[in-house]
Parts: sequence; structure tokens; C-alpha cells
Amino acid sequence: MLRCALIVALAAPPAAAGQGASPVAWGPLPGQGAPAGEGVKGQAPSDMSPETGSSGHVETDSPVAAGPEPAPAPVEPLGPTGPAPSLVPPPEPGEATLELSGAGQGGQVVVTSPRGKLLGAYAVGPGQTILLRGAPGEYVVRSPDAPHGLVVPVVERTHVQIGPSGLAVVRDEGPTPGPVVRIGRTAAARDGNWRRPVSPILSALVPGLGQMVNREYARGAGFLLGAVSLGAGALGLALTRDRSDAATAGAHGRTFAADVVGAAGLGLLTGGLHLLYMAQVMDAYAGAIGKRSPRPHSRHKVSLELRRMATVGMRAGDPAAQLYADWNVGVLGQVAPRLSVGLTDLGLKFGPGRAALQGGPRLQYRVLERGRVWLSLAAGAIVQGAFASGSPPVVPEGDKQPRTAVVAAVPYGQLDLRLFILDRWSIDIVPRISAPLGAARYYRGDGAIPKQAVTLELGTGVGVYF
Repeated sequence: MLRCALIVALAAPPAAAGQGASPVAWGPLPGQGAPAGEGVKGQAPSDMSPETGSSGHVETDSPVAAGPEPAPAPVEPLGPTGPAPSLVPPPEPGEATLELSGAGQGGQVVVTSPRGKLLGAYAVGPGQTILLRGAPGEYVVRSPDAPHGLVVPVVERTHVQIGPSGLAVVRDEGPTPGPVVRIGRTAAARDGNWRRPVSPILSALVPGLGQMVNREYARGAGFLLGAVSLGAGALGLALTRDRSDAATAGAHGRTFAADVVGAAGLGLLTGGLHLLYMAQVMDAYAGAIGKRSPRPHSRHKVSLELRRMATVGMRAGDPAAQLYADWNVGVLGQVAPRLSVGLTDLGLKFGPGRAALQGGPRLQYRVLERGRVWLSLAAGAIVQGAFASGSPPVVPEGDKQPRTAVVAAVPYGQLDLRLFILDRWSIDIVPRISAPLGAARYYRGDGAIPKQAVTLELGTGVGVYF
């Protein structure tokens, strides 16, 4: 009887590792051959090696000794009164972490680059964790027998859970102890990094093309369709405006109302196109680096802005009203939390027989910071000097020469709404109320706003923060 009991005890399989078992085997999964170029266990496959061609070693916090593997040491379960997590080496500068953890019965996974290069194959048991560290970018995590996997953007730290229901990206709740596997940073980033400069350039050439290169086909098609629709609407509206639709230029009431509506519609369509174009270029880069949730750089020292301020003004002739656009740049310094001052609305305008140089101070305070949205209140003034260009006009003898230079001050108040697409880049929508004092305010061409005329402007632009 004793002999039978001893035989049964020796034949029984060892007990499963409990929660928090630290040693985790990695390498080829059971039933799979070693990847090409892989030598002994504990080395990375050759397609992970640096560009020199040498194999990179896999570093772990539990070194693998030669010979049979040691038995796993029991680890007490963690809890509010349990032991502190075991120390894990911090990531190197510029290094991202992909955490693989087992839920339920755990499972087996294969990690590859977006183009299918094998980076590692791992067996993750229940309660076990493996930390993969390498270059930020996109990685594909899948089961060994699955033709498709989960595309996981990894910027700083991303947690993927392997369980009976499959793979799932879960919210990271803090550091987790576990073996650390460093994948070759140069080779792992080789597949995805080329998209970082290429995607925004392609989107700048053709809206949505960068998103398609990032394999976000529906997103790219949406940007392309939106840009084409706004562009076609603006072009159609501009072509349908008849410059000789009234016998007396600008005198017909219905003609003036139609001109105002047409000019305002043209301003809204072109402003929307500007915002969409700039946003999709930034979005292409965000997709290439795998970061869709920006963290606005609220502690910036300096911000730069490029904007187009547009308004509808009266003019002589037909159409009796037209769109006036003012492109300008600005520089603001953040002198205290949320408070910025600087020189803005810098620009140079040319018209028939004149040139105008402008710029002025602005004081701006950020009243709302909610996620990727900022809302600011601002007040400032534009100082514009207009100078006659070309030869002075000939006047009869005894008459006074006309003025060749005038100066106008344009005080204004505005709202400043900023939506961040990247940590340091935003698109801006700026409604403004202004009124020229002392002289008319000149725009490019023959556009001008008479002095003391209260004007509603709408600005669209882009901001960058350092």
C-alpha cells in the first residue's frame, strides 16, 4: 500500500505557480522551431539585432544560470499590508515598456513588429508578468495560432492582458514586478520609425495620405473627403460671385445682403479647410508615434502662432462686401502660470500705391485647461503704419501734398480656443472684436476698414510651444 502511494506521488505533476511567480520562461513556444539566427536560450533573434548584424542579448532581472533552471521561489501575494513590489530596473531614457500579464489561465503570445518581424515568443502563466522594453512605436501582439493580432501603440507604458477571452489593452495601475526583457531598440524601431517623418509629409501633400500609410484607412479617407468637400464648397462659392450683378455698383440692398452672406460663407469654408489641413498633418504624426492622447505642454516658456484673421468689409463697386484676410505671426512668453505676454499680429501688407507694417502687444490669461482643450481671454492692440509707395502724385501748384504716412491703433479683445493634437502643437479658433482708431486699417490689395468701425473677426491658426 505504501509503495503504491509513493508511485502515485512521484507521477503527479508539480503544483502550478501561484500568484506572483517570478521566473517566466521565454523564447520559442512549445512546438515551434527557433527563429532564424537564434542561438542559445536567452538571446534575441537575429532580426532584432542592431544594424551591425550581431545578436543582441536579452537582459532580465533574473539571470538564467547554465544547466537546469532553478525551482521558482514562492512570493507572497501583494496587498495593502503585503510586501513592497520587488525592485525593477527603471527604463532607460527614451525607452518604452510593454507589459504582458496573465489572467485566468494565462496564455502564449508572439510579439512582432508591424511588418511581421519576430521580436519574441512568450508563455505567460496566471498572475505572471513580463516587461518588454524597447523603442516607442507600434507592436503587434497575437496568439501563436492566430493569423491576426492586436496592434498596440507603446509610447511610455502599455499593459496587455492575456486571458481566456483573448488579448486586451487594460489601464496601467502602476509598476508591476516581473522579468524585464529588453528588445533591440535599433531593430525594433526600424519598421515603424520611418513613418514619423514620412506620414506628415505625405499628409501635407495629399490630405489623409499619411493616415493611410499608418494603416488607418478609414481615418485617412475621412480627412480626404472632408478636405475635398470644404475645398470644393469654397471654390464653388468663389466662382459664383458675380462682380457685375447690379446696374449701380453696390447700391442694391439685396445685392449687399447677398454679398455679405457669400463673403461670410467663403470665410467659414476656407477657415474650416485651414483647420482641417493643419489638424490632419499633426494627426498623421500622432498616428506614426502611436500617441492619440496628448498631454498639453502647460509649462512652456515661449509659444509661437501663425494665424489668419478674417472679416467681412464694405467696398466700393460690386461685390459691395468682400472677405478681408490678415495673415500674421506672434510670439508669446509665459511669465507666470497661465499668464502670457508678447508681440503678436506681426505682418506686412501691400496694396495699390501703399505698404502697411503692423504689430502690437497682447496680454493673455488661460482660464480653462481641460484635457487637450485650453480657453484663454486676451486683450491687446495692433499698431499699423501705412506708407505711400511709388512716385508721389502730381498736384497743382499751391495745393498741399497728400499725406504719405498714417498710423492707426486697433485695440481688440478676443477669446482663444486651442485644441491640442500633439503635446506641443495645437489648432486655434479665435473670435475677436476690434475697432481702428486714428486712421483706417488696411489689408492686402484694396481692402480697408474705416476708422472707428467695430469689426467682428474670426481667426484660425496653429500654435507650437517650447
